[in-house]
Order: sequence, then structure tokens, then C-alpha cells
Amino acid sequence: MKYSLHTLFIAGFIALGGTTTLEAQGRPKGTLNYGTVIQLNNWNPLVKPNQTYTGIVYEGLVRAAPDGYTIQPSLATAWTLTPEKLELTLRSGVVFHDGTPFDAEAVKRNIEWFRKSGTQWSMGFEPVREIEIKDATHLTLHLSSPSPTMLQRLASRGGFMVSPKTIESGDWSKSNGTGPWIYDNAASQLGTKEVFRYFDKYYAPEKVGVETIVMHVLQDPSVALNALMSGLVQVTELDSSQLPGAEAAGMKTFSTASLVQHILMLDRRETFADENVRKAVCSVADIGAITKAAYNGIAQPVPQKFQKGTSGFNPDVKGWSHNLAEAKKYMAAAGNPKISFTLPMFTNNQTATLILAGQLKQIGIDVKPQLMTTGQYFSFYQSDKYPLQLNSSSTEDIGPLDYYQFRFSPAGVGNPFKVPVPELDALAAKALAEKDPAAQEKGWQEVSKYINDKALDCGFFAQHTTWAYDPKKTDQPPTTVLRASTLRYDEVRLK
Repeated sequence: MKYSLHTLFIAGFIALGGTTTLEAQGRPKGTLNYGTVIQLNNWNPLVKPNQTYTGIVYEGLVRAAPDGYTIQPSLATAWTLTPEKLELTLRSGVVFHDGTPFDAEAVKRNIEWFRKSGTQWSMGFEPVREIEIKDATHLTLHLSSPSPTMLQRLASRGGFMVSPKTIESGDWSKSNGTGPWIYDNAASQLGTKEVFRYFDKYYAPEKVGVETIVMHVLQDPSVALNALMSGLVQVTELDSSQLPGAEAAGMKTFSTASLVQHILMLDRRETFADENVRKAVCSVADIGAITKAAYNGIAQPVPQKFQKGTSGFNPDVKGWSHNLAEAKKYMAAAGNPKISFTLPMFTNNQTATLILAGQLKQIGIDVKPQLMTTGQYFSFYQSDKYPLQLNSSSTEDIGPLDYYQFRFSPAGVGNPFKVPVPELDALAAKALAEKDPAAQEKGWQEVSKYINDKALDCGFFAQHTTWAYDPKKTDQPPTTVLRASTLRYDEVRLK
């Protein structure tokens, strides 16, 4: 099918008003009660699968607009990026929740922490070879190699600024960011109900709508819907199957493309070392059937990781189509190997994973699905414990350079089996070395084609987060494309 995810993103942006300009407000007022399936365990933003909670208390130097691409000021008010350096001008008068001043020294400490963290975000900051502080509000990141997506990295949850005191202590039981709200430990019940109060020293009170946020953990979709209809929450995440019920009850529903999911053949060292086996998997996977059954048609199959209008999109890449006969031929060419493994899943992708497991069995791959809690799943989803998964990561959605580095480079966190792909390494290095933007983009298109042709990745679909809200109590809450499971909390306005 012909489909442009970029078109969908822009349409969603327009539907939300196409602007991020906020009307001047007085002090924030009212309480947002929000239903989520995500549980909170600690406050380290670098190890979270989304920014459901961290997006309340932390901020980055820059921020992505609702379209997911445009970069907006946040803690940095101006910047200049070249292949050699990133110059930043910081906002003055900002403090962390623990009273520590936000300044150039704090930014330097955070970036050093990102680089050494060993998380999925660390590789993106490796090019920062030196941090030069000019004064409290000006610093320069000197780069050892071109980093065209450095601002996008800083706009992700991997770039949230944390108080240097917290980084030094390693105590993640408290949140110490610069965000509009501070966590109320005494009023919260960890993992069940999380309460946030307005931070009186926040630098821009006129941009914040609500005074208090209460996050209710509602992992059962039926319970979440009942919470909305009973008035316990004004907004809740819902399973797409629950949306008709919400609408029948007079609630409004909406969705935002939040992740590009795919079939992660992680163990390309043994289980999926044979190119024919990978091609068999890509051919037997019926992504249209998965999205229709598991996501009620709200999710959409897409042919490649990056979509028309974005860097890395290659018009010659048409993706893999469901073809059982071809899949069986590929398995025969591989010698019909006996393959068996455990396939992890959690509530949000359980149906999709079970359908994929059934499809894989059609070509003799014995799959044993294993249901986990959300916390258990995300403790293992980027490890070498499971050879295949149906998932994604926000890191690889930043751009083709980050996608390659995260998923395929030998040191990539998303390459837990540490499988080298020398030909792909060479293509990526060639693209990055190009000085001319058009030539560099052509290089990233070659990277996309190689990944497709060698079946290193496939089964792409745009998954949406779906919400329902009470229109009598709030306007449609703003969201950001490709930011999983989160609102633009500061822009929420209650009636």
C-alpha cells in the first residue's frame, strides 16, 4: 500500500492546531488526573523506555515541536551547529529542583554523564571531544566527527538535564530536573499513583497550564476506561480496542504515531546469521494482518525505517511483502534449519507478538511466547537474552546515522549480540564523510537499501499511542510525534 508516515505526522500536527504558541497565563491552576499503563521505578532518564514521567520533571536544552522534527528552544535559547562544533546559548535564571543553578558547568557535567553512561544514548554523544565553557550561559561542544543529528539527540529524553548533585550521588530515588513540576514523594504511592506539584521557582510560569499532575497507573484497559467515565481521570491512555467504547460514552479519542516498530532479528551471530533465514522471516511476516488485528487498523505498515520527506528515505526501497511460498523457498535454501526460541511480550504488544509467532511457525520456526510485566520486559528488551523481538527504540528514530549506530554498529546498544556488518560500516562511514548535504543524503539512502536488501531489518509499522479524554473537562491534550506514551504536559489546559 502507498503510505507516507511523514504525511500522517504533519496531519496530526495540523490537527493539534499547528502551533506551539501559548497564551499568557497566570499561575498554573487545577489538577490533571492522567491514566497510564507505565509504572515508575526510579528517576534515571537514561534507562526509561519512554518519557511518561521524566517529561514532567526534566527538560532538555532543546525540544521537538509537535511534528517531531522541528527543533524549539528550551533550556538553550540559541545554537549554531557545524560539522566541527555546536555553540549553545543557555537560558539564565534557571535552577534545578534541589536549588542547584542551571549553567554551562551543569550542561558539561550532564553531557559527560551521557557519554559515559553505557546506555542507548551514550554513543550519540561520543563525538563530543571537548566542552569549552565561555561563561555561565555560553559553551561550545567541539566535535571529533560530524554529528548532523546532535540537536535531535539533545531534544530526546537522552538529553534531559539533571542536577549535577544527583549525577554525582547516583541516588535516583528523587527527581532533580528543571521542569515545571516537582515530584511529591509523600503524596505518591510508587508504582500506583504519582503526584507532582508546580515548582514555584520555575522560570516560565505563564507557559504552564496545570498546578498539579496525578498519574494513575491503570494497566487494565477496562479499568482505565471506567476511570475515565467515572471522572477519576480526565485523560487516559487506552488500548485501541477500547476507543469505540469511550466514544459511545461521550468521550473524545485521538492517536499519535509514537514509534516505528519492527522485527528485531537481534541474534545475527547464530539464529539469524544466514541471510536466507532472515529473508524467510521478512517474507512470512504479514504486517498488514498484525496491525489490523492487534491495533484495529490504527497502526500502519510502512516499507522502511524512514519515511518520505525525512533523511534516510530511499524511494527505491519497497520493503518486504507477505509471501509464504517465497518464505518457504528461502528456508529451503538455508537447509530448513531447526530454529526454536522464546519470544518475549508484554501487554501492549501481546496480540501482535502472538500473531507473529503463529506466522513464524508456518516456516518451521518454533516460537515460545513469554508474557512479562512491562517492567520485566523493558529490563531485557535490549539484551542478548532473546534472539528476536517485536519492538523499537526512540534512539533509532532520530535519524539514519543514529539508526545505524544504535542497531548495527559493533558497539551499538541495540546490537546486543555485537554482530559486525563490515559492508554496512563502510557505507555509513562514507555517508558521514560527505561534506555536501546532497551527497551525504544519497549515502544514507544507500545504507537504507543495504539494510533492506540483506534483510537486516524488516516488518516496519507505525504504532500509535491512543488516548481518550473527557471534552467537558479538557481540550484535546497536545502530543509530539515519535515520543512514546507522553503528552506535552505544560500545554494541557483544563476547562
